[in-house]
Amino acid sequence: MDTVFVEPKIEKTTDAGYAGTCFGTDLKEAAKRVEKGLNDSKTAFSAKLDEGRTAAERLLKHSRYAVEDGIDETAHRIKRHPLSSFAIAFAAGAALGFLVPHLRNSTHKVNPRC
Repeated sequence: MDTVFVEPKIEKTTDAGYAGTCFGTDLKEAAKRVEKGLNDSKTAFSAKLDEGRTAAERLLKHSRYAVEDGIDETAHRIKRHPLSSFAIAFAAGAALGFLVPHLRNSTHKVNPRC
C-alpha cells in the first residue's frame, strides 16, 4: 500500500553529482525568500504601528485642547451671565435632588424584604 508522503529519490546526474544538492539549494532559496517576506512584513507592521501611535497622540492632544476650550467658554459665559448660570445650576441640582431619592426608592420596591 502506498503512503501519501513520497520521499525524494536521489538520482545520479553528470554535472551536479546528485540531484539532492539541487533540492538543497532550492530549500535555501525558499528559506531566504521566506526570511525576506517576514522582514518586509515586520517593517510594514512597525510602520503601521507607528502611524497608529502618532494618530492616537494627535487625537489626545486635540481632545485636550477641545476640553480646555470648553472650560474657558463656560467660565466666560458664567462671567457674562451670572444670574442665568446660577438659575440653570439651581434647576439642575433640584432635578437631581428630586430624581435620585425617587430612583433609589423605586429599586427597593422590587424586593420588599430588603
